[in-house]
Amino acid sequence: MKPRHTLRYFIVAALLILSTGTVWGAVRYAGLFEEISTDEAAAELIAQQRVRFSTALEGIGVTPGAVATGFWYTYVDAEGNEHVLYFDPEALARQGLSDSDLRQLTELVSKSHITEKRNMRIVPNAELPTELQFHNAIYSFGSAGVTSLDMKLALQEKVQKGTATSEELFELSYLYELEGNYAERDRLNAENCTRFKVRCTSASAVKATGRVVDNRGTPIAGARVEIVSRPDSAAVTTDENGIYTIPTGAMKMEKLRFRSTKRNFSDGYADAILLTDGVKTISVEDITLESPLTIVTVDFAKRSVTGSGNRFAENGVVVTTPNSTYEIPQGAIVDANGTPYSGPIDIYLYEFTKGNPPESLMQVDTFDQVMGYAGDLMKTFGMPYIQFFTQDGAELDVLKSKPMVLTYRIADMDALRENIDQIYSPLTEKDMQLLVEASRGQPYVIDREFLINNQLLRFPAFWVFDRKRGVWDNVGVSVLDTQGTITTIFYTVRDD
Repeated sequence: MKPRHTLRYFIVAALLILSTGTVWGAVRYAGLFEEISTDEAAAELIAQQRVRFSTALEGIGVTPGAVATGFWYTYVDAEGNEHVLYFDPEALARQGLSDSDLRQLTELVSKSHITEKRNMRIVPNAELPTELQFHNAIYSFGSAGVTSLDMKLALQEKVQKGTATSEELFELSYLYELEGNYAERDRLNAENCTRFKVRCTSASAVKATGRVVDNRGTPIAGARVEIVSRPDSAAVTTDENGIYTIPTGAMKMEKLRFRSTKRNFSDGYADAILLTDGVKTISVEDITLESPLTIVTVDFAKRSVTGSGNRFAENGVVVTTPNSTYEIPQGAIVDANGTPYSGPIDIYLYEFTKGNPPESLMQVDTFDQVMGYAGDLMKTFGMPYIQFFTQDGAELDVLKSKPMVLTYRIADMDALRENIDQIYSPLTEKDMQLLVEASRGQPYVIDREFLINNQLLRFPAFWVFDRKRGVWDNVGVSVLDTQGTITTIFYTVRDD
């Protein structure tokens, strides 16, 4: 079992508020630098972590100097793939690795070739292969002078005019893949193959392997795992140890998105990027599945619904949790063919807070109206989540074209008002009054663009998760009161 988060090749620091917010960090081609409070408690914690690293790594022969300043380590996996990673003591100290994580990291380093930091050269971005330069530009979140939305619009214009080069066709296909538009990605790859004889369907054959666990880290047997970005790859189920292996095709620089499902659990997601040709096996991070807060059964034909406080209204059913109210229209819940489902429906309801975030959903790609791609590492101050199943266990959905209406009380308003994470500045009563006033007569006007334009990113932007694409989309809300009650549309699949 590999260390979690430690071995990620590309990590983006972004901010999830409700489900995400604005970026405070940037990706580098092998390293993570996270913001942290600089108060005495944080400094003491970092010092303690450094002592742990020294004790663990000096025991396997890593010099004290290398532990203090950082080092590169190279290992070869069971399939013969070579991996070069950087041990950054400052960044890892701030992450607060568990004892289990540190043991796994130490074991991996013990099997690796160590290269001291001074013996490695940082390659300027201009010297990287063009596809990696493009990747890094996307993950710079506009700091390079252009956002992914700007890139997309410029590339679309060239493709429409028929003047796009092979490299530009790849770049637009990469952006489509990132946002979950797999049909357009495949169309552009086909055009690239026809015109330039590259990125053809003869992709490399690889095996993706990983593990599915619950929120306590216990393996989950019998969970279904699929690659949502490659619907032609057959789904598999996990064994008694929660392990799965999926054979699939993959192209260089392709982002594979994995989804795991099992009845009585939330969905879980993970992703991996194939950086080079010739890779035979891809190791995927653990996928964590959460348990529901409650389960409600509704039958539209009989107009019956279980659970205290749930009821039928004139045009649908109203389902409540401690912080959420869902208004679900008649005919909004559909099967895999988009046909309204008429039988009994089990509704799984979740409510996540700052203290219990859904781990596998916190590292999923996000998109907004301003930058396009907005990051893949989130922080939450409260998040509702809902699933629908037939009583035989088949998954049902609510489409964006006929959404639910969600009314939600932000779970951790005190954390925003007190600026516990020291991300922006404290959220004030004046801020809330402005948001309430802006919402009058303009439903769902408070989106991320509004917050950026009005310098109000200290208030949470709201995001809805598209389970078919495996990405978060920013949607607007109306702020109903200064206590943090909002209303917005809610869906499980975007069909526009």
